Amino acid sequence: MSLENTLKALGQIRTPIIYDAVEKFNVRPRTDGIMDPSIRAQLPGLGPMVGYACTGKVVGAHPPTDGETTVPWRELWELVDRAPSPTVVVAEDLDHPPARSCAWGDVAASLMLRLGAVGAVTNGGIRDLPEVENLGFQLCAPAAVVGHAHIRWVEIDVPVKVGSLIVHPGDLIHADEHGVMTIPKEIPPEELLRFVHEFLASEKTIVDYCSEGQFDIDTLCRLMEEHNERTSGHMSS
Repeated sequence: MSLENTLKALGQIRTPIIYDAVEKFNVRPRTDGIMDPSIRAQLPGLGPMVGYACTGKVVGAHPPTDGETTVPWRELWELVDRAPSPTVVVAEDLDHPPARSCAWGDVAASLMLRLGAVGAVTNGGIRDLPEVENLGFQLCAPAAVVGHAHIRWVEIDVPVKVGSLIVHPGDLIHADEHGVMTIPKEIPPEELLRFVHEFLASEKTIVDYCSEGQFDIDTLCRLMEEHNERTSGHMSS
């Protein structure tokens, strides 16, 4: 399967399942790589989102000051255009408090989709939710806001901190209404997808047993032990 199709398949799987599978590879602590609960997909009807991070920092609560350095919008667009596809734009809002302005609405979503992005992750503001949902562009953020204020980019293609998680350019992002996480570079996407299918099939034996007419704790314990044995200590080949 091509990488493109692998990523599309991963984009059909809920983020908690991706987390469970990543956990079994034992390549990082279980609380690493996860944004705090303030950041989650605001358009759950679009389903999960997966893509490579294209990063930047924004401000917007106050007008630009004399001598302030900003990044022209064209440079951002060029960065997204040449980034690996699918792309997720990850924007750190530097205002205190954040989300007093907005970089993400229907116009920005239309542009980013044309450049190969499938969604955005930010601790800042988002708006135009019905229009953006119709476009199929996912938005992960704390909440919607009304206005864009004085929004501008001050850095791009740098590590950013969004929702307690540091995201580096090129990190593989997975997100849905449960939250946002990164997929470790040590796990090839195709290996992760293969193991996800194994994990789900193993987990289904427990779910199916719990729905059967006969049930006893001894059998449940045996099935749980078999599931743990099949899925624990998994290491990438």
